[in-house]
Amino acid sequence: MTKPIPDFIVIGAMRAGTTTLYHHLDRHPEIGMSRMKETDFFIPSMNYPLGFEWYRSQFTEGFRIYGEVSPNYSKHDLWKGVPERIKSISPEVRLIFIARDPVDRFVSHYLHSWHVGHARVDPDALIESKNGQHMLETSRYAAQIKSFLRCFSSVQLQILDFDELRTQPQVTLDRVTTFLGVAPHPVEEIATHNDVASNSRMPGIVPRVWRSRTARKFDRFLSREPRNRARRLLSIGPRRPDPHIGPELRSAVASRLSEDAADFRELSGLSFPTWQV
Repeated sequence: MTKPIPDFIVIGAMRAGTTTLYHHLDRHPEIGMSRMKETDFFIPSMNYPLGFEWYRSQFTEGFRIYGEVSPNYSKHDLWKGVPERIKSISPEVRLIFIARDPVDRFVSHYLHSWHVGHARVDPDALIESKNGQHMLETSRYAAQIKSFLRCFSSVQLQILDFDELRTQPQVTLDRVTTFLGVAPHPVEEIATHNDVASNSRMPGIVPRVWRSRTARKFDRFLSREPRNRARRLLSIGPRRPDPHIGPELRSAVASRLSEDAADFRELSGLSFPTWQV
């Protein structure tokens, strides 16, 4: 494989349908998706030290274009310089961002982090905690996108609506294939991946170990289907209870995110009529 990669990256948002989009794109005959859904390659504290040859090994030869999906790239409060690193390798890259109701995304992020053991903060203390501040920042889509627009032209960016992906996946996929310059492809039914229910049944240490840099060194020796099978086998225990999330927390989150949501509507040109904020 001698061509520059990646041709496109789904940069976020976390808990906004990026896994679903990954699996739809992975079934397209012209698109070679990375073996790991989230390579996290352009983040120095994660997999950047593994080197570009490791990154290139994530892609199988024989496709017209290549892409990956790493929502951590749109978390500029944690990891600076991601757009600059991407541009240094692939300046013409196409970027895709999926926007979900910011309050719902915040809640989903919290439940995910609770079940995998990243944030066992009680709901009444969440919003002022370090974890809660990060979850708020991840739902500030305009701020995240602006960090990329300092390096890339707006014509290289496509913003998608999570609600449309959920209810009209073919419409969304047609938007994406047009944006990427590949042929339309029919949407196929896919199994649910990375949802709160399955995460709440899986031992919290499993995703943390699997995402470690040490484990990533050996992922080229394990194809995607055995990994998916292992995930299903590890998600058969009883579901752990969710923390109680009341209307007070949702209201407080909406208040904190209202300014950015207005900014994002203007930036994207989309109305997002069902959002709570």
